[in-house]
Amino acid sequence: MAQAWIVRAGRDENYDALALDKDLIAVGWAAAGDLTDADSPNDVKARVRAAYPDVERRAVESYAIQLIAFRSRMAEGDVVLFLRATSPDVAIGRVVGPYEYRTDLPSGIRHVRAVRWFRTDVPRTSVEREVLGLPSLTTIYRINQADSIARLERLLGAAAPVSTVPEQPSAADLDHDHDDVPFTSLKRNLNYARSLATAGQHLAQLKVGAFEVSDVFRAAWVQSVAALDHWVRQEIRARMLKLVAQPSLPKPRGFAAFQISLGLIEEVQLGKKTWVQALDQQLRDQGHLVYQNPDKIRDGFALVHDVKGFWDRVAKVLTQQGGDGVSFTGKDVQEQLKQIVQRRHKIAHEYDDDPDTPGGKRPIDGAEATRTIDYIEQVAAAILDVLQSAEQAAA
Repeated sequence: MAQAWIVRAGRDENYDALALDKDLIAVGWAAAGDLTDADSPNDVKARVRAAYPDVERRAVESYAIQLIAFRSRMAEGDVVLFLRATSPDVAIGRVVGPYEYRTDLPSGIRHVRAVRWFRTDVPRTSVEREVLGLPSLTTIYRINQADSIARLERLLGAAAPVSTVPEQPSAADLDHDHDDVPFTSLKRNLNYARSLATAGQHLAQLKVGAFEVSDVFRAAWVQSVAALDHWVRQEIRARMLKLVAQPSLPKPRGFAAFQISLGLIEEVQLGKKTWVQALDQQLRDQGHLVYQNPDKIRDGFALVHDVKGFWDRVAKVLTQQGGDGVSFTGKDVQEQLKQIVQRRHKIAHEYDDDPDTPGGKRPIDGAEATRTIDYIEQVAAAILDVLQSAEQAAA
């Protein structure tokens, strides 16, 4: 059986059209140079390290592992699932050529494989199981499950779009714990937002006139911000409970200064609650707190880690993990998040009015909604990376 791969679109806004029009798939890290004559994985690693001397070793190792997979382990006949950046749909095809290093393409797009695209209209919800396994800061990922590979093979031959829309996350999904870690729940909630964008795109193609199809994209936008807010609360809660359950762990300044009600303290003293239960109750009582604004997000995570230059570190992870030459500053990340949240407020409370068109709504489409959802997922993944690095350093 052939292998199957997921490849995430590059951040160049022209990448999608280039890949589909020229029948190819590509990855970044162009500075590593032509790897056609690389003799071994160690040779690839050495070239990547030499090409990126100022990048943290952990990120460079990730570059090398992905380039080795793309150059040497991906093979002709393998299935490729392409996560597009300008559409909520995904494309699926088959690799039909060997590794190439092409200098005739736009800067940053050099490592290439020829692909025959069979479908460009597969709803992302149809491959949710496979996509959930993709690390959010990874460009290329091999699917290992035989049943998933078989499903993708069947999709290659499907003649019509698969119009699957999952059920909206229930109140239980948003307010209670699962066996999954908070980030997995975030990805599920963002996938629901993508399903809304997919539905909107397909309705637009049908030229439905009974309502404004663009409002479906606005609903996807609102859902993605709600998913971020929920994830931040759940991540903070899980980490605070871990800190109070393990007294030996070092405590950040924010945690030490956290206030808990005298009534809960009394219940602990009377043996009616443990400290974990008391803290959990206090956090639930503060469920009205909103974590959408970048300052609120930073202050929230200060309860669980002493992270200096929080947003600068998040921006560094986004810059280094991309491997495509696109760089961010902490200010950039905060400003983009603020704009996303401000538009969410406009949609929810102010009609999303267009200042240039009195009485009209600001334009929105599936591509814009998809880019916003993807951005939120990658920022959250970068935050998680920063927290885990801080946790490891403190251990």
